[in-house]
Amino acid sequence: MLEQAVLFPSLPAVSLTEILIVLTVASLAYFVVFNNFEKHVPIQQRVAKLFIVVGVLAAIGILFSRYGFWGVITLMTLGQVYLHGWYFPKQGINGLTAEPHDKYLEVTAKMKGNK
Repeated sequence: MLEQAVLFPSLPAVSLTEILIVLTVASLAYFVVFNNFEKHVPIQQRVAKLFIVVGVLAAIGILFSRYGFWGVITLMTLGQVYLHGWYFPKQGINGLTAEPHDKYLEVTAKMKGNK
């Protein structure tokens, strides 16, 4: 891959190893740890979503440097900690198991503006 970021040539670009590590960790988190949250979504759509997210992160790492790559991942992680650790429990939903699942679906539909 590239050694320097495209838009900031003085900074190092993200490496393929870092991208593969993120893909592995994201896959484990998405399909093992938090599987209950997306069990209503078809597997093809879940896999596509995972590859789109990792692809966008890789593009950020190539364009803006590995610092941008890890910065966006840090922001995404903080958002997930907030969502699963504070917001869902406040709504009466278990942040690790998505139970009760019908209430979880109702809350996420409201968050997306569908209700």
